[in-house]
Formats: sequence, structure tokens, C-alpha cells
Amino acid sequence: MLKQRLARFCILSFVLLLVAACEKEVPQASTPVIRPVKIVSAQAAEGLETVRYPAVIKGAGTVNLTFQVGGLLQELPVTEAQRVKQGELIAKLDQRDFISQVDSTRAQFELAEQEYQRAVRLIQEDAIARRELEQRKSQRDSAKAQLDTAQKALADTELRAPYSGLIARLPVKRLQNVQPGVIIASMIDAEQWEATINLPASVIASTPSRRDEGVYVVLSAAPETYIPAQFQEATLEADVVSQTYAITFSFPVPDNLQLLPGMSADIVMQSSSRQAIAQETDVTVPLAAVQSDGQEQFVWVVDNPSMMVTKRAVTVQEGIGETLVITEGLAVGESIVAAGAAYLSEGMQVRPWTD
Repeated sequence: MLKQRLARFCILSFVLLLVAACEKEVPQASTPVIRPVKIVSAQAAEGLETVRYPAVIKGAGTVNLTFQVGGLLQELPVTEAQRVKQGELIAKLDQRDFISQVDSTRAQFELAEQEYQRAVRLIQEDAIARRELEQRKSQRDSAKAQLDTAQKALADTELRAPYSGLIARLPVKRLQNVQPGVIIASMIDAEQWEATINLPASVIASTPSRRDEGVYVVLSAAPETYIPAQFQEATLEADVVSQTYAITFSFPVPDNLQLLPGMSADIVMQSSSRQAIAQETDVTVPLAAVQSDGQEQFVWVVDNPSMMVTKRAVTVQEGIGETLVITEGLAVGESIVAAGAAYLSEGMQVRPWTD
């Protein structure tokens, strides 16, 4: 009897456990992740390629200012990075000894000039020999040369800006004794600047097949301003390590910008290919939109109603730059993923990414 009761109790307990398990909530499926991506529309190709290269900025004209005479540096009214105008005083030596030298040589010249003029009058009266006249003339000319030298030395005690520009460096201090030839200040031309880039040999080789549409300097501090630039010079030997050629462009500085050496900038080059002119069916897409799995290149096409992505193989025209030309696989106006494509999979739902 006891065994039968224990058996019924065990069966009842088991049934209650099953009922309790069935009454537990069934876990719901996790919400699918909707990944934010940048979506753009494929644009009609126009055959124009834009390429950007990092550039090194420097002044087109750089000059080191030195004194031709030595002395005590009495005045240094400028500071580094200061903008100066042509003719503005940069530095000045103590002039007292130079002024005394000018006064002394001027007195000697005036005396020699008087003696020479007196000899001219006497020679007209045949009162002195011609040799005496020539001797006094030689003394007068020598005194004049000494006066000119002293006046030049006095003028050389002042350094003035040879052109309008910026003070780049001041390696000396006021009240310092300086020797002739010591650099007092370094100046750069504030009106004309240079930007140097390194171009690979492949780009140099394709130059004959391209038509230049424009070269611009774009400062990182002013990315919306495109400054027209002109070709200045190029090296004829490639760098041994990078196998690139240094190309230098010159450009003026707009009035609304302040430029200093070493600022970060890019050279933007636009060109039209003569060998591969875009067809009417070609489209352009951002460089980051084109992915590769090692066998083919593809883009992620976004279906606007469902916002789901589909992988589509495309044919990409050979080229370089921030945009690529698609010749097959994509139509004008189709929405594609331009940023974040590396994290997508077939059928994934996305949403537009905003800053």
C-alpha cells in the first residue's frame, strides 16, 4: 500500500514539473541588427578623374638676411612668424663708430676737394706743374672712395626686408655682438608658395594620354577652398626607395587665408582620359564602395523599399582617384553603400548613416 502511494506521488510530481516547464515563456528571437551605412546614388560618368596627393608646403622664396659688417645688435624689432612689408626694418647695429668714420672721411674728402680745385685754378695760371695737379686729383679720388666705403658701411648697419613676407627664424638676440655673414633672420615670400608631391612612375608614364583639367592646392585647414596651382619643376631621377618623382607646383595665397610652412595640404589633380572616354551607360561611384573578394569586384546595392542589401558584381574601369568608373553591373541612380560595406552580408537590412 505504501509503495503504491509513493509511486502515485512520484508520477504526480513529474506531471507537475512538465506542466510548469510548458508554462514558461518561450524565448523570443533576437531583434536583427540594422547596420548604419553611408548610402549614395550612382552618378553618370563624365570621363573626369580626380586624384589627391599629400603635399609639403613651403615658401617659394626663402632668403637668409646677414650683415656685411659686424657690431653690436642694437635693434631687433621683429619676431618669428611676423608679417613684414618690403623695406621694413629687420635689424640694426650700433651706428656710433660708423657715423664717426663717415664724418672723418667726409672731412678728408672735403679738404682734398678744396686742394684739387685750388690746383685747377693754379694750372690755368701756369703757376704749378701738371704733375702736381694729377697728384691732388689722385688724393681727392682716394678720399672720395674712402667716404663711399664709410657711407656704405653705415648703410649696411641696417637690415631691411627685400620683399613682403614672413619672418621664419631669428637665430640671434638683441644686444648680441654679431660678425659679418652671421644669419640674423630668415624670410619667406608671403605672396608665392610651393607645394611638392611625389608621383609614382605609373602616373608619370600615363601623362601623354591625359588632358589636364586643373591642379589645385587644398589646405587641411580650409578643405572647401581650391587654390589654383601651376607646374613649377620636376626631378628627373626617381627616389631610390619609393620610386617616385618629386613634382613642385607654385600657387598664390588668397587674402582670406594665413599660410605657414609645414601646413598639411593636398594637391588635387583633375584629368580626362583620352584612351577611355566614359560611355553613356558608365557610372561613377566612390572608391570605398567597390569591394573585392579576391575573384571579383562588387558593390552592395540597397533596395530602397526594404533597405536590404544585395551583392552585385561590377566591372571597374582601370584608373586611380577618389572615384571609380563602373562600365558594367550598375545603372545611374541606383543606391549603393559607400561606407561600411566591409561589414555587410547578403540580405542584411541597413539604414542611412548620419553624422
